[in-house]
Amino acid sequence: MTIRTLALLLLLTAASAADGERDNQQDNVRPVPPPGVAVPEADKSELTAGVEALGKEIDALRSELKGKPGLALLPDVQIYHKSVSWALRYNEIFDLKEIPVAKKHLKLGLERAKQLREGAPAWTSAQGAIARGYISKIDGSVQPTASSFRRPSSPPPITATAWTPGSTAAARSCRS
Repeated sequence: MTIRTLALLLLLTAASAADGERDNQQDNVRPVPPPGVAVPEADKSELTAGVEALGKEIDALRSELKGKPGLALLPDVQIYHKSVSWALRYNEIFDLKEIPVAKKHLKLGLERAKQLREGAPAWTSAQGAIARGYISKIDGSVQPTASSFRRPSSPPPITATAWTPGSTAAARSCRS
């Protein structure tokens, strides 16, 4: 079988799997991702109040830290706000088991906000997998990233692994 024949076969298979005319009707387009589960009203109210409280903390920190080096760590707090805010806004809680995780995110965000306000952000020197955030240079939005730091039992080097959206893990050793 030639490459052209294989490519044509692949194209025809993909075309036959498409929705065709149904996807072009505005009232009939299926949502991607599918809608989440119905969040109980008590949980939804608690999460909404938590999002508002964390949002106020972030706004206050932005003012307090203006012109200070600590402002660069604000995205590490904002990622927790965004994770819960967007999950509620876009109906993306897909399992009731995710509700305690959302509450934990709000708690972590408030803890980080407190540490940042006190000038002692513990997560910057923590070991293991650490959720961090950064501001996208493309659109200015807050984006999550993860870093993993471990300190071997013997002296340096320290190994750091970073995962960012759209990239593969890269490990580097450095001397401390």
